[in-house]
Amino acid sequence: NHPYPDNLFTSCFYRFSDNKEAAIKVAESDKKNDNNKGGKTTFKWKLSRGLFDFQNLRPCQVLQRGKTIDDTVFYTVNIKNRYGMAPEERIPKGMMHIVTHVPRHAIRFSDKLYTTDQHLENAFRHEIGIPDEIFPKQWMDLS
Repeated sequence: NHPYPDNLFTSCFYRFSDNKEAAIKVAESDKKNDNNKGGKTTFKWKLSRGLFDFQNLRPCQVLQRGKTIDDTVFYTVNIKNRYGMAPEERIPKGMMHIVTHVPRHAIRFSDKLYTTDQHLENAFRHEIGIPDEIFPKQWMDLS
């Protein structure tokens, strides 16, 4: 229910391991106290060294847009897991992990797998012919 093409999704730069211990404590406390939050944790986004490495880019759903007193725009997002993520970065199953005060520059649009132009059926592909003479003879001996 968004105005963007179906092949795009929002991604956020975020490192769960920075808040993992606190998030698990909150979830366990909710279970003990029988709070009906369903494992919902909320943390404020914070910049740390190496955060903008692509390994920290993960799917997120923007829930709300807000402004600070000085008109700086920030977002509240629901952080999700992605395939291939390191175990220490995975949000436990059943936990809803909300992050507030996410700046716009930490949110990106990403392509869903196999939806970029290089995967189009009619994409231009052509063999590149390289003459054998340009390679040294030692390289050409396959035995």
